Amino acid sequence: MKSELVKNAAISTLVGATLVTGVITLAPGWGDESPPPAPGPAARAAAAVGAGAPASPADLTALIGDREMWLRTHPRDEESWAVLGSAYVEQGTRLADAAYYRRAGSALRVSLELFPGEQGNVDALVGLAALANARGDYAAARTSAESARKQRPQRWTAYPALIDAYNGLGDYAAAGKAMDKLQELHEDAQTMGRAAQILRDKGWREDAAAMAYNAAATADAPAEKAAALYRLGELAWERGEPVEATGHYDAALRFAPDHHPSLAARGRALAALGRTDEAFRDYQAVLTQVALPEYALEAGELYASMGLDGDATTQYERLRAP
Repeated sequence: MKSELVKNAAISTLVGATLVTGVITLAPGWGDESPPPAPGPAARAAAAVGAGAPASPADLTALIGDREMWLRTHPRDEESWAVLGSAYVEQGTRLADAAYYRRAGSALRVSLELFPGEQGNVDALVGLAALANARGDYAAARTSAESARKQRPQRWTAYPALIDAYNGLGDYAAAGKAMDKLQELHEDAQTMGRAAQILRDKGWREDAAAMAYNAAATADAPAEKAAALYRLGELAWERGEPVEATGHYDAALRFAPDHHPSLAARGRALAALGRTDEAFRDYQAVLTQVALPEYALEAGELYASMGLDGDATTQYERLRAP
C-alpha cells in the first residue's frame, strides 16, 4: 500500500505544482482614478501583484477588500476591476473555491466593458487568461493571452499565463519560446521558477534544480520564498529523495506556515518515510485549510494504509462530491 501511495502521490505532484505558479501578474502602476491601496497588507499585496509574485493569503484578502471598497464609490475604474478580478482568481486557486472564479469573471467582464481588450485593456485580458487556466480551459487562456501579447509585446505580464496555456495544451515548444521571451523581458524569482518547471518538463532535472535554487536565493517576500522552496522540494521528491524533499518543505513552512502545497507535500513525503503519525497530522491540517481533490486522495490512501477505513472513505467521498 505504501508503494501505491507514493506512486499516486507522484501524479498529484504535477497538479500541486501548477497551483504555486498561478500568481497574479498585473503590471505595476495605477490610473488617475485608481490610487494604490493605503500602506499595510493591501499595499504589500499590490506590490506583489505588480512584481508578479505571490502575496500572502492575509495580504491578498486585504487587497480584495480594499479594491471592493474603492469600487463601491468608483464603479467606472476599469483598472481596479481588472486587479480585483485577478485577485479573485488567485484566491479561488488557493482556497479551491469556484465561487471566486465566478466573481473573477464578473469583475473582468466589467473591466472589459469599460475599456475593451482590443483598445488596450491588457490587464483584463491577462486576468481572463489566468481565469481560463485555473478552470482548465487552456484554449481560451491561449486566446486571451495571445491577444494581450499582440497588443503589448513588450509587456511581460502576458507571458506567464501564455506559458501555462501552452503547457496545458501540450505545446511545449511554444511554451519554451514564450519562456525565452519572458526571461528576456523580466528576470526575477518567479521567472526563474517558471524556467525551472520548463526545464523539468524537458527532463533536464539537474538544470531545473540549479534554476530552482537560484529562484529560492533570489526570492524576497515570505510567500515568494515558500513557493521557491516548495519547487525545490518537488524536484527532490521526483528524484526519489523524500528526506531532502522534507527539508525543503520544512523550510518553506518556516517562511509561510499557511503554504498548503508545502504542508500537503510534506505529509506525502513523511508517509513515504514511514512517519505516518506526522503525515496524518499534516494531512489533517491541510484539509482544514483547503480541501483540494489531490489532497483528499493522498489522505485517503494514507488512512487506508493505517487501517483507518472510515477516515479513508470520508476522503474518497470528497472526490465524488460535485
